Amino acid sequence: MSLVPTVGRPKHRRLGQNFLTDGNVARRIVALLGDEPRRVVEIGPGRGALTEPLLERYPIVRALELDERLIAPLEARLGGRGLEVVHADALTADLDELLGVDGRWQLAANLPYSVGSAILRRLLPRHDLFDRLVVMLQREVARRVVAEPGGGDHGLLALERAAWAEARIAFEVSPRAFRPAPKVVSAVLVLAPRRPPAPRDELGRALALAARALTRPRKMLPNALGGGVTGDLVGAAGIDPTIRPGELSLADWLRLSAALGRESHRRGESG
Repeated sequence: MSLVPTVGRPKHRRLGQNFLTDGNVARRIVALLGDEPRRVVEIGPGRGALTEPLLERYPIVRALELDERLIAPLEARLGGRGLEVVHADALTADLDELLGVDGRWQLAANLPYSVGSAILRRLLPRHDLFDRLVVMLQREVARRVVAEPGGGDHGLLALERAAWAEARIAFEVSPRAFRPAPKVVSAVLVLAPRRPPAPRDELGRALALAARALTRPRKMLPNALGGGVTGDLVGAAGIDPTIRPGELSLADWLRLSAALGRESHRRGESG
């Protein structure tokens, strides 16, 4: 099956990958998955270091591999044991077509550094498809995913995660666990997808508002937002107008977005 589109990030950049070679790390990742559901999606199986222990625990493993050159060797070594290798780009492939007819899944992945956060952003809203996500990312990216309001790493990625999942860093991984060895430390994240705290359109407006303000993270909130947003408007939403954008939680952004929407509607009616 081939679901690789012809648009998006240049393929040679998407194929840049540091292959996991440490079997102990692979087994620790597999141990973080749950007993159910008994099917797992793996993104970027590479040479199969994680695939093999996945097959030892689960009867169905569907591996999405972008690099065609790796598919035949993987199937030759591990095929016939519940493994299906699909030639697909996890950054753009239709997840419903790939997974939607088979029920819910768990997911495990050593995500390429260059596109790891972009793939994670695609996966986060799919609480309808995934019960658990266990992914390896660059440590700095993982810290941004789990960051809390007020911390130096707190930004849009943390807000997006807060909208869709609980998350924790399970352990860090040395560059020695890979070939070729990267110049950075990795970290394994465990994410539990859940229903969002607000309808999708409200979430979209709140996150867009946050994205706008977070381009000026050191300014006080009204100045960071611009566009005629005053301290009084921010205060009316129950938020301190002297606060910086990175100090707001997702709940704060939802409340502020709703208040600004009401004010805009009021002005439209009075105009």
